[in-house]
Amino acid sequence: MNRLTALILAVALLAALAGCDAGLPEEVADCDYVHREARFAMNLPQGWRVRESRGPVTTFVLAPGSAPGRANVTVTIEPAGRFPTAAALARTAGERLGRLEGLKRLGTEARTLADGTRAVTATFEHAAAGEPVRQRQMYLVAGGQAFTVTATAAPPETFADREDAFEIVFRSFRAAW
Repeated sequence: MNRLTALILAVALLAALAGCDAGLPEEVADCDYVHREARFAMNLPQGWRVRESRGPVTTFVLAPGSAPGRANVTVTIEPAGRFPTAAALARTAGERLGRLEGLKRLGTEARTLADGTRAVTATFEHAAAGEPVRQRQMYLVAGGQAFTVTATAAPPETFADREDAFEIVFRSFRAAW
């Protein structure tokens, strides 16, 4: 075996030993789910599963045994461009939401994530898909990307039953490390 081949094998072995968390900040590597390409990570409620997608909605987190659309969290990413802050993203999202059928706004609040990122959450109900749902959206801007994390429960009365699970995702969310 020549020196170059030995060096390549040694580097490959070190990379394998380092695992797939190599190069990630510890607080990101400790998360249950890491989307390296989109550069976000989060913890998952026990028993929930992830389904990745192409397009603006990159990730679906689905409750165990939940019918599609009943209890889930989605992550949507778009270029930050015109959204310099989470508040600007939340204002634009609020304008978009204003067009939903039967929209009822339930509250908005600023929050700081564990990594210090500023975010805004908005909670609302609507019947845009023909069935009433309650949603909470968290808006944050990091690394040139605008992230909208949406927790959904249908019917709205079931939101409280899933709120702790939704908060696991929201509190742990990390972006643009």
